[in-house]
Amino acid sequence: STSPEKPKSPWTPYVPQSRLFSGEIPVEGWWPMEEETAQGPVFRLLGADSPSGALRTTLSVRFYDKDTPGFIPIKQAVDFMRRDNPASERAVTPVRPVRVGLGLARTFEIVEKRRLPLDDGPSFEEEVHQYVAVIPVGEAYYLVRLVSARATYLEHRDDFVRFLKSMRSLSGR
Repeated sequence: STSPEKPKSPWTPYVPQSRLFSGEIPVEGWWPMEEETAQGPVFRLLGADSPSGALRTTLSVRFYDKDTPGFIPIKQAVDFMRRDNPASERAVTPVRPVRVGLGLARTFEIVEKRRLPLDDGPSFEEEVHQYVAVIPVGEAYYLVRLVSARATYLEHRDDFVRFLKSMRSLSGR
């Protein structure tokens, strides 16, 4: 006989202080935080460290509109994120449309090698995986990324998809 699958951890509704969006986040093993940057608020959901301890799994959400400093239109932004970088052995999947809570997202994945930690001192190469979703809202867009170690990225795929499907726009965004 096979044993039943371990139940997934519970999720809870969440709205960051900036009211950037609403959605569901996992209750266990993740820590929400938000900070103000030069490009506006960024929401981060911090997960577990990678097996090496050099990279923390992080889901982030940013909103870009014409008032955002350095705004780049959505097509150019996607092209920029998908560009080649031979130095990091970057590999990018084709763009796939996926229906999510906010509409039709443009999704793709990026795998590259980075030297971690980024600050001065000893570092080593780690293979990094990113799930990326760019979700248009008129001419503006949400950029949602889940960055993790390549060794553990499949453990987070369902969390990324569930989060995207739960996202809703607030304040007319």
